[in-house]
Amino acid sequence: MNKFRHIIEFIANIGGYFSGWLVPLMVALITVEVFMRYVLHRPPMIADEFSAYILVAMSYLGAAYAFKEKSQVRITAFVIRLPQRVSSWLRVGTLSLALLFSIGLTWSSYDFMMASFKYQAKSATWLNFPLQGPQMTIPIGFALLALIQLAEVVKAIMDTRSGTYIKESIA
Repeated sequence: MNKFRHIIEFIANIGGYFSGWLVPLMVALITVEVFMRYVLHRPPMIADEFSAYILVAMSYLGAAYAFKEKSQVRITAFVIRLPQRVSSWLRVGTLSLALLFSIGLTWSSYDFMMASFKYQAKSATWLNFPLQGPQMTIPIGFALLALIQLAEVVKAIMDTRSGTYIKESIA
Protein backbone atom coordinates (compact mmCIF):
# COMPACT_ATOMS: atom_id res chain seq x y z
CA MET A 1 0.00 0.00 0.00
CA ASN A 2 2.83 2.42 0.82
CA LYS A 3 4.39 1.90 -2.61
CA PHE A 4 1.04 2.68 -4.30
CA ARG A 5 0.66 5.79 -2.14
CA HIS A 6 4.20 7.00 -2.96
CA ILE A 7 3.63 6.52 -6.69
CA ILE A 8 0.34 8.44 -6.56
CA GLU A 9 1.94 11.22 -4.48
CA PHE A 10 4.82 11.41 -6.95
CA ILE A 11 2.36 11.79 -9.85
CA ALA A 12 0.38 14.38 -7.87
CA ASN A 13 3.63 16.29 -7.27
CA ILE A 14 4.33 16.30 -11.00
CA GLY A 15 0.83 17.68 -11.65
CA GLY A 16 1.30 20.31 -8.96
CA TYR A 17 4.71 21.42 -10.18
CA PHE A 18 3.49 21.48 -13.78
CA SER A 19 0.55 23.65 -12.68
CA GLY A 20 2.96 25.95 -10.91
CA TRP A 21 5.06 26.36 -14.03
CA LEU A 22 1.99 27.23 -16.05
CA VAL A 23 1.52 30.42 -14.01
CA PRO A 24 4.59 32.24 -15.40
CA LEU A 25 3.69 30.97 -18.86
CA MET A 26 0.26 32.57 -18.57
CA VAL A 27 1.79 35.80 -17.21
CA ALA A 28 4.27 35.90 -20.09
CA LEU A 29 1.51 35.29 -22.64
CA ILE A 30 -0.60 38.13 -21.26
CA THR A 31 2.42 40.44 -21.00
CA VAL A 32 3.35 39.84 -24.65
CA GLU A 33 -0.26 40.45 -25.69
CA VAL A 34 -0.39 43.75 -23.76
CA PHE A 35 2.98 44.85 -25.14
CA MET A 36 1.99 44.06 -28.71
CA ARG A 37 -1.38 45.75 -28.32
CA TYR A 38 -0.30 49.03 -26.72
CA VAL A 39 3.26 49.44 -27.97
CA LEU A 40 3.32 47.79 -31.40
CA HIS A 41 -0.41 48.28 -32.11
CA ARG A 42 -0.57 44.72 -33.50
CA PRO A 43 -2.24 42.49 -30.92
CA PRO A 44 -2.14 38.76 -31.70
CA MET A 45 -5.51 38.33 -29.90
CA ILE A 46 -4.62 34.93 -28.46
CA ALA A 47 -3.88 35.63 -24.79
CA ASP A 48 -7.52 35.50 -23.70
CA GLU A 49 -8.19 32.08 -25.18
CA PHE A 50 -4.90 30.41 -24.28
CA SER A 51 -4.92 31.88 -20.78
CA ALA A 52 -8.29 30.21 -20.24
CA TYR A 53 -6.86 26.87 -21.40
CA ILE A 54 -3.86 27.30 -19.12
CA LEU A 55 -6.12 28.18 -16.20
CA VAL A 56 -8.16 25.01 -16.75
CA ALA A 57 -4.99 22.90 -16.88
CA MET A 58 -3.61 24.56 -13.73
CA SER A 59 -6.84 23.99 -11.82
CA TYR A 60 -7.39 20.35 -12.68
CA LEU A 61 -3.81 19.10 -12.82
CA GLY A 62 -3.04 20.82 -9.51
CA ALA A 63 -6.10 19.48 -7.64
CA ALA A 64 -4.47 16.22 -6.52
CA TYR A 65 -1.39 18.09 -5.32
CA ALA A 66 -3.56 20.54 -3.38
CA PHE A 67 -5.41 17.62 -1.77
CA LYS A 68 -2.15 15.87 -0.89
CA GLU A 69 -0.81 19.03 0.72
CA LYS A 70 -4.11 19.55 2.59
CA SER A 71 -4.42 23.03 1.13
CA GLN A 72 -8.16 22.81 0.56
CA VAL A 73 -10.58 24.58 2.88
CA ARG A 74 -11.35 22.48 5.96
CA ILE A 75 -13.95 23.38 8.55
CA THR A 76 -13.22 21.49 11.75
CA ALA A 77 -15.29 23.40 14.33
CA PHE A 78 -17.73 20.49 14.67
CA VAL A 79 -15.36 17.56 14.19
CA ILE A 80 -12.87 18.57 16.90
CA ARG A 81 -15.65 18.35 19.49
CA LEU A 82 -16.44 14.72 18.66
CA PRO A 83 -14.88 11.71 20.37
CA GLN A 84 -11.73 10.57 18.57
CA ARG A 85 -13.23 7.29 17.34
CA VAL A 86 -16.36 9.01 15.97
CA SER A 87 -14.34 11.71 14.21
CA SER A 88 -12.08 9.01 12.74
CA TRP A 89 -15.01 7.15 11.19
CA LEU A 90 -16.58 10.43 10.09
CA ARG A 91 -13.32 11.20 8.27
CA VAL A 92 -13.45 7.80 6.57
CA GLY A 93 -17.03 8.53 5.52
CA THR A 94 -16.37 12.00 4.17
CA LEU A 95 -13.24 10.87 2.35
CA SER A 96 -15.24 8.01 0.81
CA LEU A 97 -17.95 10.43 -0.35
CA ALA A 98 -15.30 12.71 -1.84
CA LEU A 99 -13.78 9.69 -3.61
CA LEU A 100 -17.16 8.69 -5.08
CA PHE A 101 -17.73 12.27 -6.20
CA SER A 102 -14.30 12.39 -7.85
CA ILE A 103 -14.93 9.08 -9.62
CA GLY A 104 -18.21 10.46 -10.95
CA LEU A 105 -16.50 13.63 -12.12
CA THR A 106 -13.75 11.60 -13.76
CA TRP A 107 -16.31 9.53 -15.63
CA SER A 108 -18.37 12.55 -16.72
CA SER A 109 -15.36 14.56 -17.83
CA TYR A 110 -14.04 11.56 -19.75
CA ASP A 111 -17.37 11.31 -21.61
CA PHE A 112 -17.20 15.04 -22.29
CA MET A 113 -13.67 14.73 -23.65
CA MET A 114 -14.58 11.74 -25.83
CA ALA A 115 -17.51 13.68 -27.31
CA SER A 116 -15.04 16.44 -28.10
CA PHE A 117 -12.89 13.92 -29.98
CA LYS A 118 -15.90 12.42 -31.72
CA TYR A 119 -17.22 15.76 -32.99
CA GLN A 120 -13.75 17.28 -33.46
CA ALA A 121 -14.70 20.26 -31.30
CA LYS A 122 -12.92 23.53 -31.96
CA SER A 123 -13.03 26.90 -30.26
CA ALA A 124 -15.60 29.40 -31.43
CA THR A 125 -12.95 32.07 -31.91
CA TRP A 126 -11.08 33.05 -35.05
CA LEU A 127 -8.28 30.67 -34.00
CA ASN A 128 -10.57 27.65 -34.42
CA PHE A 129 -8.30 25.85 -31.93
CA PRO A 130 -8.93 22.11 -31.32
CA LEU A 131 -10.31 21.67 -27.79
CA GLN A 132 -9.25 18.07 -27.17
CA GLY A 133 -5.89 18.99 -25.61
CA PRO A 134 -7.20 21.48 -23.08
CA GLN A 135 -10.19 19.26 -22.27
CA MET A 136 -7.92 16.27 -21.70
CA THR A 137 -6.55 17.90 -18.56
CA ILE A 138 -9.96 17.68 -16.87
CA PRO A 139 -10.38 13.87 -16.66
CA ILE A 140 -6.65 13.44 -16.01
CA GLY A 141 -6.87 15.85 -13.09
CA PHE A 142 -10.00 14.22 -11.67
CA ALA A 143 -8.46 10.74 -12.05
CA LEU A 144 -5.36 11.84 -10.14
CA LEU A 145 -7.57 13.37 -7.47
CA ALA A 146 -9.57 10.14 -7.19
CA LEU A 147 -6.40 8.07 -6.87
CA ILE A 148 -4.94 10.23 -4.11
CA GLN A 149 -8.31 10.18 -2.34
CA LEU A 150 -8.39 6.38 -2.61
CA ALA A 151 -4.98 6.20 -0.96
CA GLU A 152 -6.18 8.57 1.75
CA VAL A 153 -9.36 6.51 2.37
CA VAL A 154 -7.31 3.34 2.77
CA LYS A 155 -4.89 5.11 5.14
CA ALA A 156 -7.78 6.55 7.17
CA ILE A 157 -9.41 3.11 7.48
CA MET A 158 -6.14 1.51 8.57
CA ASP A 159 -5.46 4.30 11.08
CA THR A 160 -9.00 4.13 12.47
CA ARG A 161 -8.91 0.36 12.87
CA SER A 162 -5.55 0.45 14.60
CA GLY A 163 -6.57 3.39 16.80
CA THR A 164 -3.59 5.47 15.74
CA TYR A 165 -5.62 8.19 14.07
CA ILE A 166 -4.65 11.61 15.38
CA LYS A 167 -7.14 14.44 15.16
CA GLU A 168 -6.13 17.19 12.82
CA SER A 169 -5.57 20.57 14.38
CA ILE A 170 -7.48 23.63 13.30
CA ALA A 171 -4.35 25.30 11.93
